[in-house]
Amino acid sequence: MPSLDPDVIAILKSLPPYAGHESAAPMLPRECYTSKAFFEFERDAIFAHNWMCVGRSAQIPNHGDCFGVSVAGEPAIVARTRTGDIRVLGAVCQHRGHVLNCNADRPEGLLRCPLHYWTYDLEGRLVGAPRMGDMLSQLRDTVRLPQIRYEIWHGFIFVNLDGKAPPLGPSLAKLDPYWDGYGEDELVTVPPVTAATPVPWNWKVNLENFTDAYHTEFVHRGTHDFAPSLHAALPGGGVTFTPMADGDNAIVRTVPMLQADGGMMSDGWGAEASFPAIESLSLEQRSRLTFAMVPPNLQLMFAPGVVSYTLLLPAGVTETFASSDRVTGGGWILPKSTLALPDFPDRAAAVLEGASKIWAQDVPVNNAMQAGKRSRFMPDGRYGPLETTLVQFNAWLLRSYHRALDAE
Repeated sequence: MPSLDPDVIAILKSLPPYAGHESAAPMLPRECYTSKAFFEFERDAIFAHNWMCVGRSAQIPNHGDCFGVSVAGEPAIVARTRTGDIRVLGAVCQHRGHVLNCNADRPEGLLRCPLHYWTYDLEGRLVGAPRMGDMLSQLRDTVRLPQIRYEIWHGFIFVNLDGKAPPLGPSLAKLDPYWDGYGEDELVTVPPVTAATPVPWNWKVNLENFTDAYHTEFVHRGTHDFAPSLHAALPGGGVTFTPMADGDNAIVRTVPMLQADGGMMSDGWGAEASFPAIESLSLEQRSRLTFAMVPPNLQLMFAPGVVSYTLLLPAGVTETFASSDRVTGGGWILPKSTLALPDFPDRAAAVLEGASKIWAQDVPVNNAMQAGKRSRFMPDGRYGPLETTLVQFNAWLLRSYHRALDAE
């Protein structure tokens, strides 16, 4: 890890020590959301050393399929090889460093650098280098695109630039039961439309908003009433939080719905769900929504008819690309039978309309939260009972921050 900026060291030393995920992790100081130097520190300490979700294996079903991603600022290509395996390759030509891409002009099953037409197969091996003469044979034997470590978890592709990081699967074990009943073999993916314009707030603000059970009662009046944070007929209001152990990389809460089999409709959450409920789910699953955060960049939501997801790409201290049905479109994992419905386009449009109405309520809140982070009057703050997931997220961040500081 590069030497830390003195201002970053000062911020890190002002933080309390990491004391486990069930401790009362405090709110972070405002500089963690506003400092460009601190974001560059996070690029390595958070994004390069933790598992980042880059998409779904269903996006590359055939040999030769690929798509480009950015991981901690590193360009990479996710590809399906001739043998059907997935590879994640560093997307920098090993000649002069030109970034490779997956455009339509490339030869089938190959990656070709636009600068000098050096060509690689999807295992990363150099297969062609025009005008290199007698050097070509040696180059073919020695030149390789870097292979980046990856894991597949329930169809999601995660990558990690840190070769020493613990495996992903065990850290998400507590999320596995939430997939029960969804019949994953019968599910299809509608990937999110990639965002072209960043939202103007820090990536942590986006995750905090998603996982906060406290704000929905006040911010999302009319759109979220069907899935309340406080259900009068249920003990404790109905919201549940899962404990978080030291090695966990998932933060989970559930909220009840006013009746089973509800879901997203044109006005937000409601009884007349646009995507029909999955019959193989339990009554408990069909009566709740589950919000799961896999930091630093995946948001998951389990509903009776669909699993929806958001991919975040932090690009700057106040530049975050968010791709999902609330912001762009898609980001759905749903049954083949739902996708095959003759009126599916109309149903999808209704989901997008309802999700966009919820998002329209979140945007001014997130803008105001980011503005508050720049204020000299920003309070230290305190968390309430409905913000347990925020305490857990802060503890997760402290763990990563102090790990980097200890390595300094």
